[in-house]
Formats: sequence, C-alpha cells, structure tokens
Amino acid sequence: MRFTVQADGPRGEAPATRCAPAPFDPTPRLREGKRLSAERGERLSRFHRLRSSLEIAEVKDGGRALRGAHCMLLVLAQPGVPTRIGFIASKRGVGGAVERNRARRRLREILRRRWPRIPDAGYRILVIAHRGALTASHQELASDLERLLAAAGALAPIGELH
Repeated sequence: MRFTVQADGPRGEAPATRCAPAPFDPTPRLREGKRLSAERGERLSRFHRLRSSLEIAEVKDGGRALRGAHCMLLVLAQPGVPTRIGFIASKRGVGGAVERNRARRRLREILRRRWPRIPDAGYRILVIAHRGALTASHQELASDLERLLAAAGALAPIGELH
C-alpha cells in the first residue's frame, strides 16, 4: 500500500501545519505578555513540585533524611537542576484523608512562605508529615521545618535571598 501526501487541504485550502508546543516557561506574565519582575515570589508553581512517582522514588533512594519532631525531610542535592519540592502524608503515619490533607496544607503553606529563601536550583526536597503535624501549633511546626531546611543547607538566613 502506498500513501501520498496531498499538497492542498481538504477543500483546496493550504495544508494545516503542526508545530511543536512552546516549552513551559515558569516565569509569570502579565496579560499583555509582558514579564513580571525577575524576583521570585512566594508562589509554588507546578514546575517546582515533585509530581511523578519516579522523581519521588529518586529522592527516597538517594536523599539524606533529616528527622524533626513533626515532619521528616528527604533532601537530594542535584546541582544545576531546578529546585523541586514534594509533600507526603501517609494514611499510616498521619491518619484518614481529612487529616492527611490538613497536614499537607499546613506544611505547604509554611514552606510557601519561605520559598523566596530557598535556592532556585540544586535541591530535590520531600517533606513527609508525621501525626504531630496536625496538633502542633503553627509556630512549632514552622520552627521545626525551618530547622530541617537550614540543616540541609537549603534555607538562606532571613536577610539574605538567593
């Protein structure tokens, strides 16, 4: 069987050309297409999240574990690779769906507020919630997570931004 390529489209129109989609650009834009300032805000975009099980397994296998009172941090240093962060709350470690979602939300919000102080590249970070993440006060949980991030070398001091 032989296939031929028609020069014209279905009704004598020019053939439709397909082009590759533009690569994802995490830099936010204004409506007119102008870029916002280069300063990174507190938003934790999809680009900066560990989403696939392969990425999470890579951090679990090669990462360094840092244990805190309310959560655990697995940190994998990867120079030159954009920093990405994931959150885990297991049923056995935290509880039912409502508790798991609450623990993840609390940890994500604390890390989001510290996001400008985390380097743009070089780390894969996995935050694993413990049951204590539900009952700890916000200050206790924030202090615990900050201490772990600082111990991993992934958190700049308050006055210094990466």
